[in-house]
Amino acid sequence: MKAEFSVFNFSGIYDEESFYRVDKGSSFCGKVLDLKDISGTNCLCDDDAKAAIKKAVIDAEYGENPVNLHAFANGIHFIDSGNYHYMSALLLDMVKEPFSLVVLDHHPDMQPSMFGDILSCGSWVKNVLDTNANVRDVHVIGADRKLIEELDEADRCRVHFYDREDVILGLGNGSDDAGSIRVRLPETEYPVYLSIDKDVIRTDDLRTNWDQGEFTDSEVLEFTRALLTGRKVIGVDICGECAPDQEGIDLERAIAQNDQFNWDILKLLAVNNSVNINEI
Repeated sequence: MKAEFSVFNFSGIYDEESFYRVDKGSSFCGKVLDLKDISGTNCLCDDDAKAAIKKAVIDAEYGENPVNLHAFANGIHFIDSGNYHYMSALLLDMVKEPFSLVVLDHHPDMQPSMFGDILSCGSWVKNVLDTNANVRDVHVIGADRKLIEELDEADRCRVHFYDREDVILGLGNGSDDAGSIRVRLPETEYPVYLSIDKDVIRTDDLRTNWDQGEFTDSEVLEFTRALLTGRKVIGVDICGECAPDQEGIDLERAIAQNDQFNWDILKLLAVNNSVNINEI
C-alpha cells in the first residue's frame, strides 16, 4: 500500500478539521479534492457525478502525467461522511488485481439501489459484488444483525459477516487499553482493501451522522494495526464524519473527536509504511 493519502471533501466538513495539514494549517501533506460543487453526490452518485469525481482524481493525482488509477487506489483515502461511502466502490473499480474487501461498518450497505442502477451509500457493497470482476471475497464486520437479516438471502450468502466479539477477543476484561485488545482477522488468501465507516464506533467515542455500533475507537485502531501486520493491505478508505450542519449534538466536540481519530489512524497507516507523516 502506498503511504500517500487523499481527502475527498464533499460536504465541507474537512474544512473544519486539521488532521491532514502539517502544523495545524501551514501546509497540506495530502491531496485534497474539493468536490463541494459537484451535484448528484449526496447519498447517491449518478453518472455525471462519477465522471466529475474521476476527472478530479486524475487532475489532482497526475496532471499532465500518464494516468495510473490503480496506483491511486492503492493508497489511503478519507471520503467524508457515510453519505459518500459509495466512493469505496469507485476506488475499487480502479484496482486491477484480485482482492479481498474487508469492511468495518454498522450497516451492511447491500440494499438494492432505490433508483435503477444508480450507486448509493446503502448499495455500494452489493454493487462491488455484482460488478467488480476482481473481488474474491467480502468480509463485513460490525453490521447490525437486524439489517443483515433483512437482506435478500442470495446476497447475504455472498458475504462473510462478523459481530464485534468475533474479531475483538477478551471483551470481558473491562479494559480499553490498546495493549489489552486481541484481534482475530478474517481468513483470506488475497490482498486486502480495507474500508472503515466510523459509524461502527460507539457514540461515547465519536459522533457520525448515522446510527452507530458498539466498537470502541481503540478497537478499530487495533483491528487496523493487526490487519496491516497480518495481511497484505493494498488500500484503505475511511468515512463517517459528522455533518457540518448536524443538529442534536455538540458539533464542535464531534468535529474534534473525528479529527483526532483521523489523525490517529493516519499516523498508524503511515508508520506501517515506514514514512514520516510530515514528509508525505
